Amino acid sequence: MKQLKALNKYFWKYRIRLAIGALFIIISNYFAVLVPQVTRFIIDHVQKSIDATQKTTRPVATRHDAEYDFFVLKFIKWVERDFSQSSDLSKIVILCGITILLLALLRGFFMFLMRQTIIVMSRIKKMKCLSIIRNLIPHFIKLTVLAT
Repeated sequence: MKQLKALNKYFWKYRIRLAIGALFIIISNYFAVLVPQVTRFIIDHVQKSIDATQKTTRPVATRHDAEYDFFVLKFIKWVERDFSQSSDLSKIVILCGITILLLALLRGFFMFLMRQTIIVMSRIKKMKCLSIIRNLIPHFIKLTVLAT
């Protein structure tokens, strides 16, 4: 770890961009976690609806609120409150499909921002290093010519 401390002085100049990039990583991964939870809800909901129309009993896992994220729980309660009274299951499936698509788009957008902030930061650092090397090359050539 001592060897990595030498890099701190290089990261300190770009600490804000690095922090924003880390924030974008967290947000992007958060949206990636929400998609399977919404998918689980819609599969369970469709299974319950099919079992109710066929009047069959199948062991269905009960929903535990601790297994869902806060925003997914809000979404589930909203869907159950506003759309469960209607017998049209396709509306709920379409709504959840659109929600999954929007979550994937949000994840992609924040992943794009993450890459822009972190990769651009590394390219700026690379360009500065290359400019220093370019400035040193003529001085090195003059020293080698004078030494011979």
